[in-house]
Amino acid sequence: MTIATLETNKSLYKWYSAKARPLPWRELWRIHKDPWHIWVSEIMLQQTVIKAVIPVYDKFFSLFPSVHSLASATSEDVRLAVRGLGYYRRFDLLHKGAIEISKNRKGQWPKSFQEWLTIPGVGSYTASALSSITLNEHQGVVDGNVERVLCRIHDIRTAPNLPALKQQFKQTMDQLVSHGNPGSINQAIMEIGQTICTPTQPSCDVCPLNKHCLSKKNKSQSISPGPKVKTVFQEIDLAIVIPRLANGRFLLVKRSEKARFLKSTVGFPTFIKVGNEWQGDGFQAPPWLVQRIHASSIRQQKRSKENTGKTFKHSITKYKILAQSVLSTISVDEARQLDGTGFFLDANDVEAKLVSNLDRKAMKSIRLL
Repeated sequence: MTIATLETNKSLYKWYSAKARPLPWRELWRIHKDPWHIWVSEIMLQQTVIKAVIPVYDKFFSLFPSVHSLASATSEDVRLAVRGLGYYRRFDLLHKGAIEISKNRKGQWPKSFQEWLTIPGVGSYTASALSSITLNEHQGVVDGNVERVLCRIHDIRTAPNLPALKQQFKQTMDQLVSHGNPGSINQAIMEIGQTICTPTQPSCDVCPLNKHCLSKKNKSQSISPGPKVKTVFQEIDLAIVIPRLANGRFLLVKRSEKARFLKSTVGFPTFIKVGNEWQGDGFQAPPWLVQRIHASSIRQQKRSKENTGKTFKHSITKYKILAQSVLSTISVDEARQLDGTGFFLDANDVEAKLVSNLDRKAMKSIRLL
């Protein structure tokens, strides 16, 4: 059994035309037919749920209504516009891509899937989505929602994200969209996965694909698909030093391009524990500050049964982080030793400059003490 038929294509298109959610990027594309609106949405939706994206998307377009406006922005402006979404490298690449389109290509948008692949930050998944929606190109899109829908259609009970299955699913989607309306069909399958064919308690009775679904026929929705192949996370110990002058002002720094975490973002000095030693992430830390972090770690261990509010958990891509915030009163001379890119702000102005949730968690933790 396959769903890659003209009949299925027509059923999906009819369903999507009637049931598609009025998401802001869809409405903007319908009105303006500007690839900029779709491109930004595709980048924001990477590893991020729709609910979290919508308010940031609206804010972003109030600041950068065109690809040219983003191309003219600074890196800090871009990061502040998307703060809270995490995974900031995607927006650095979006910025570079905007410069490529606006300046190097003179505002000319890619005309094919292959051309989209030449734009910074655009891989095969994003190029498939963009070329199918904005160019009507017959490129199928496979994300986690599509994997789950196709597994249930075929009653596949193994992990849905196996590489071999992904290749098969891409072929199926390519065949399905070849019958027409590729952008709508891709979005229809994803929308079914998001709203109907959910991981638990799928609403099979209202699914436009239910007559094709072997899992529904076999009543195996709870075991199809099987559990995903899980990402192996690496555990990391971090220390976030929050330097404060005697007058109450705080020091922020711009992290190095060589930093392992949150490179080039404005935040607090960050340290990684390697063995039993603390090392500055992307900069050479002065010995006196390393000693303060070490002393703080010892105090934290002694108070491990207490809720001190200074240790918290955080995740960045494949890393599970146990972070501790270290409030350290420093002199102006010590601040100069710490990082040459630093600048001081009053307490009330600090949070507006912090892009990363990691920094904001650290700041919040010291306010609880």
